[in-house]
Formats: sequence, structure tokens, C-alpha cells
Amino acid sequence: MPVSTSSKLALGLGFGLFLAACGGSDNASKGSSSDTLAVDTTPKETELLNVGGKLFSIPSPVQTALAIRKAGLKYQKDMTAPLEKGDAAVGKVAQSTALGIYGADLAYVTVHKDGQRAMATMQAIEKLGGKLELTNSFDKALLDRFKANLGSEDSLLQFSGVAFRAADQYLKNNQRDDVSALVLAGGWIESLYLTVTDPAAAKDQALVNRIGEQKNALNALVELLETSDKEKAATTVIAAMKELQGLFGGVSNTYTFQEPVTDAAKKTTFINSTSTVTIPADQLAAIVAKVTAIRNLMLA
Repeated sequence: MPVSTSSKLALGLGFGLFLAACGGSDNASKGSSSDTLAVDTTPKETELLNVGGKLFSIPSPVQTALAIRKAGLKYQKDMTAPLEKGDAAVGKVAQSTALGIYGADLAYVTVHKDGQRAMATMQAIEKLGGKLELTNSFDKALLDRFKANLGSEDSLLQFSGVAFRAADQYLKNNQRDDVSALVLAGGWIESLYLTVTDPAAAKDQALVNRIGEQKNALNALVELLETSDKEKAATTVIAAMKELQGLFGGVSNTYTFQEPVTDAAKKTTFINSTSTVTIPADQLAAIVAKVTAIRNLMLA
């Protein structure tokens, strides 16, 4: 399918710009994880977004999809958003959040090597990009190369970083922080939804810990939405996100520092630490319900 110049940015937005991460489900969960991370390891777990002079740390949707697969959770294509919802979306808020949702879905289906669904999702993203009047920001050769390598994780990860930087610059240049924040909100909710709605997630300590990591991301996201919503068009979405923010108050996260270890021969430093997340069963159930409700609101 040829890619029109008016929609290249939309395709890029679907990958790395404003998307997010997460995990967990239905029983009382207490997980602890040992974090051993080489400082020069790539790809990054998060990206930094500069909006209105403020930096926001954005969890990577690709890393979330990889974490879901690594935990052994079953791939569930039916859990992704119905593609016809994008066609029905009317207005900047609905279209922007839907674009973010499809972007998270695109990372999920591509990591699980569902090329057919990935292509269909890309088409939905392209249509939404046209509705939002997003103009050309990507080189056609880059997009064609990615489309030719849909089954390659390395291709997705590389494209994600390029898309993040290019689209971030485009929206800053065009003073469209409200659109960027709404796309981020949609992507963050969808990534969280794809994980927490699977009961098996609560059995994986690493995914349970990723829920705790979303507490700070959500705080930053609410602030970003409030700051960028100059027209007061997203008050309903913001109110719902604040309710979710309150529920995350019941998530406790403790961090135990351990001395880093340096491998002089490999010129690599390893950060060894322990992070423990505790989520009461009722709190986790409430988070799942609220995430689902916000997703339904965005796709209504």
C-alpha cells in the first residue's frame, strides 16, 4: 500500500512517540524483581518527551509488548481495539486518543509477529493521521523499509526511536502539545489494558512490578494533560485519569540499593538493585476496572 505524504507522521506516531507500558491482574500480588541492567544496553525502557519546557519519562510500548511475551502471556488479537472505532472517531480528543491506542496495538501485534493485523492497524493509523491533519515528517524509504520487515523486532525497535524523535520535533514545531498528550494518554491506557486484563499477568513478578512503575508515569501524564489542554476539550478524560491516579495510591513500591558492579574488560557497569511492588487484590481489581472504563471512554 503506498504511503501518502499527509499520513507518514501518523504511522510514526503509532510506534514510539507517545505510548506506554504496564502489567498485573486479579489476586493479591506481591512481586520482587532483581534488576541487572548494563548501562549501555539498548533499546531504552523509556523515552524522554519535552513538552512546554518540561521533561516527561514515557515507558516504551515495545518493551511492554516484549515483557508480555516474555512472561508467557497468550497473544490475544481480540484484545486489541476494533479498527472500525477509528473510522467512527469524531473530534480531536477522540481521534488523538484512538491514534495512541492503535499505536500501542501496533507494537503488540508486531512483537507477536502478526503481520496481517499489523498492516491493518497501520492503515487505521494512517486514516486517523489524515483526520488530524498531521503532515509529512518521515522519509518514505524509512517507512517502506519498516513495512518490509514487520517480523523483525530489531526493525520495530529501531523505527520506534526514530519515530519518537521526529514526531516529537514536528509537534513541538507546530505547537500541538494537546494532540501529543492525548495520543500519549491513549497509548498508555492501551498498553496497560493489554496486560492487566489478562489474569495470568498477576502470576508473573516482573509484570506485577511494572504496574508499580506506572505510578510515576501516570502522575506525569495527568500533569501533561492538564498543562496542554488549553481549550478544556479533554476534561472528561482528565477526570477519569485522576480517578485512576487515586487508585494507584494504593500501590506500594520499595527500592533497595545495591552496589553496582563494573566489568573493566567489557567497559560495562551493571546496576544491581531490588524493586518490590505490593498490590492488594481489591486495589488491583479496581485498577483493572478503571483502566477498562477509560479505554471504553476513549473508544466510545
